[in-house]
Amino acid sequence: MRTFLSIPLAVSGLVALTGLTSCRSISTPTTYSKLLPSQVVKDAVPYEARPLPLADVRLTGGPLKHAQDLDAEYLLKLEPDRMLYYLRLRAGLKPKASEGYGGWDGAGRQLTGHIAGHYLSAVSYMYAATGDPRFKERADYMVQEFKEIQDKQGDGYIGALMANAPRRREATNNPAEGRRGNRELVDGKTRFEDLSKGIIQSSGFDLNGMWSPWYVEHKIFAGLRDAYRLTGNRDALGVEVKFAGWVDGILSNLDDAQIQKMLNTEFGGMNEVMADLYADTGDQRWLKACDYFEHRAIVDPLAKHEDILGGKHGNTQVPKLLGELKRYIYTGNETSGSAANFFWNQVVYHHSFATGGHGHDEYFGPPDKLNDIVDGRDDESCNVYNMLKMTRALFAIHPDDKYAEYQERALFNHVLGSIDPIDGRMCYMVPVGRGVTHEYQDMFHSFTCCVGTGMENHALHGYGIYYETGNKLWVNIYTPSTADWKTEQVKLEMQTSFPEGDSAALKLDLKSRKHFTLALRRPAWAGSGFAVSINGKSVSDLPEPGSYVELERTWKNGDTVTLTLPKTLHEESLPDNPRRVALMWGPLVLSGDLGPEQRRRNRGASLESVPIFVAANKPVQEWLKPIPGKPGEFRSDGVGRSEDVNFMPFYRLHRRTYAAYWDLFTPDEWQKKEEEIAAEREKQHKLELATVAFAQPGEMQPERDFNEQGEDSEPDRVMGRAARRGSKWFSFDLPVDPSHKMAIVVTYYTGEWRKRTFDILADDQRIGQQTVERNGAPHFFDVEYPIPAEVVSGKQKVTIRFQATDGNEIAAVFGIRMVRADEE
Repeated sequence: MRTFLSIPLAVSGLVALTGLTSCRSISTPTTYSKLLPSQVVKDAVPYEARPLPLADVRLTGGPLKHAQDLDAEYLLKLEPDRMLYYLRLRAGLKPKASEGYGGWDGAGRQLTGHIAGHYLSAVSYMYAATGDPRFKERADYMVQEFKEIQDKQGDGYIGALMANAPRRREATNNPAEGRRGNRELVDGKTRFEDLSKGIIQSSGFDLNGMWSPWYVEHKIFAGLRDAYRLTGNRDALGVEVKFAGWVDGILSNLDDAQIQKMLNTEFGGMNEVMADLYADTGDQRWLKACDYFEHRAIVDPLAKHEDILGGKHGNTQVPKLLGELKRYIYTGNETSGSAANFFWNQVVYHHSFATGGHGHDEYFGPPDKLNDIVDGRDDESCNVYNMLKMTRALFAIHPDDKYAEYQERALFNHVLGSIDPIDGRMCYMVPVGRGVTHEYQDMFHSFTCCVGTGMENHALHGYGIYYETGNKLWVNIYTPSTADWKTEQVKLEMQTSFPEGDSAALKLDLKSRKHFTLALRRPAWAGSGFAVSINGKSVSDLPEPGSYVELERTWKNGDTVTLTLPKTLHEESLPDNPRRVALMWGPLVLSGDLGPEQRRRNRGASLESVPIFVAANKPVQEWLKPIPGKPGEFRSDGVGRSEDVNFMPFYRLHRRTYAAYWDLFTPDEWQKKEEEIAAEREKQHKLELATVAFAQPGEMQPERDFNEQGEDSEPDRVMGRAARRGSKWFSFDLPVDPSHKMAIVVTYYTGEWRKRTFDILADDQRIGQQTVERNGAPHFFDVEYPIPAEVVSGKQKVTIRFQATDGNEIAAVFGIRMVRADEE
């Protein structure tokens, strides 16, 4: 079981957020950097441990600094005018670039315009994190452009979204209009105007023909907020206020039922930015606007401590609950506070994998049921980005090691694992299963949601390392850095070899002696051998793991505190399968190298080829051995079937096929498993003897060999296996043997993210209908469809066609085998 967050939960979510009487309160206004005017609204729930401003912390080395540097380089390569292309076009302004960016930010695409908002946040964060004026120049330019776009729109609106037209019209060659498939697209602003009249078609990601429109607008709002707060650009606040006025104008005439219907579509953190705007201005109008985005179908059950997350889209919920947390901090709203706290606890304790990520194909599963979803596409990067924002805020209002433990876990596994250390490519999914690969993005063409949050994420690594409570400084994350603790006029430098090393040293820089407390985290994983010394003198009476070493004394210039942070090997099992484990070295997940990465997405190893370990009930230290001269690298010793495996920290293993979870067997269990494998191989052998032909969908040459045809279909690859799926039809011509009864055997996978139902035809005669949906652990399965004798009589081949029906889609087809049914 996971033990990294073993501290008991509070009796109630609300108590966990408000039971703070033992700590010293800080009620002074939030100041995010020296350039930012103080927050206007006093927090109803005061911060007990305020993060040192990002502008007062500098990373000086280590993998977090390396990721920050790669991100900074990427941000400076991007062209702001290309991000603004469609925003200017929609406003009737001439774009300043010859073309916009493509991918999800392209013309008429899912999230057109979102990258400009992400980018404004990212350069604002990076300016605070580095002090490099080039980032402020870019932030100022983006704000200036947003203002011009808004002024041209005339009503406060900023946006580039397009929407499906209500009916098909004549085609247009105007790129400003755009097309999605064969449907004409219209300016999304008109669909917002429909919304204001109570015309609401809302589900999942669709609102009045637009893809998650409030989600996209949230990114622009957040960029303006961050430019104001982190670079001191006051125009950004003015633009944001006018933008919010447009939102209020759209929604103020809707009744509660209409608002709740609207909220069935993903809306990002619109509640968060409206709450923040209220805090920055003191205007109650924006608190009311925050209320427009209170999704009670989600918030109310969570506030009652009901886990209703199973089947819900992950990154639709995390920003929503971050917004509820902000509402709680600013107003003291107990429902919001209870919901946010319970949500965080459930996600971290009952839905997360060892790396700190969660979800399969972007969706939550049932709590504590991770075994069935560990393989394939899991751990979306956007989710972790938003979980870390929640985590930093929760620690600030209720300092507790469990938040720091999660932050460390997520940073040094998932987040660092999401960026290629060579060229800075970022990942959409960072899978943890058996035989998987990173889902890297094309950083100048794809512009998915996770590219957007990724460019922000790696500018935030310095935030939440240090917190202050009066004259106490909390040290939560051990990474090479410096901090300027301005309220106490103390500077410090942290030198550490962490995460691979086991030591850290903090050196103080003071102008004169000063009495204060250093609260140094003793991680839950730092057991025997943990030590602290001041100027070489050991500190006795250390607290238990998972707490803080509080050093209260009068400090002088040059004082140095050193820590020994020993890491040990241990297993961390899934809650519903104690024999499927991640191998941990302290807080670091160890990733097993399974060979070269294939080029195409999700082209990992087949599960059958992933080694298992005959090591159940053996201490991991007995069979996982360090590789001499390679810190952090290990190799299994004599327990691997069919081979032993090299391991290194998860965040370091890139451009390879890998596994983060492993199956353990006893010798007797493995013998039984081998017998099952042998029986399955014998069955497969008989099937192959009866095979007339086998077509491999999704592979170019086999598809040519069997005359693949189709409309609106595409190749796919899941768990290392090629496939084809579609929304209309596709077909293959397969040879037959008319002297035998014939059948086709088709291979599917249960891991479809939604139910698929379709027909199977042989020479236009329906021979079956198939439904594929989630059912237990995702797995491949075969279905046999007999072919009537009259269909094959006198023929040498037949056309096998997969046909979508009634608006459904065709599930991924991984193999089509023509067999002699009387010889199987």
